Amino acid sequence: MPGMSDNPPSWSPPPPPPPSAPPPPGQPGYGLPPNYQGPTAPDYSQPYQQQAYQQPWQQQVSPGAVAAGGASTFLYQLGGPAAWSIGFGLVSIVVPIVSNYYFPILPIAGIISAIRAMQRGRIIGGVIGIVVNILGGIVSLIFSGLIR
Repeated sequence: MPGMSDNPPSWSPPPPPPPSAPPPPGQPGYGLPPNYQGPTAPDYSQPYQQQAYQQPWQQQVSPGAVAAGGASTFLYQLGGPAAWSIGFGLVSIVVPIVSNYYFPILPIAGIISAIRAMQRGRIIGGVIGIVVNILGGIVSLIFSGLIR
């Protein structure tokens, strides 16, 4: 069986388009009166430029409300899975120092929780959780005797 490129084309190119038709003659009807200039548009921008819009009073913003909004946004970053991650990391750091017991799996669970926090939009808390759990993992490895 011959390839498709070996077959001569069985169709011819389409014919060229016909020359453009002349425009239709003027429509019968009423013509414009002599000396007609058309409607004029009103100058809408002039009244607004003459009087600038001013509010009758200045809106006051409480600095305490702004600070509370910023603080609540930051605290939101440290909640949920990020809080669990930071807690796991702190426990895996503090407990081996205070007692003779260490948690080898707790930093891994903390890193997983930090990743979950970052997937849910709590980036700051997730990054803090990862850092604290890496430090907790190092402390756990030191107290287990694997790192000297």
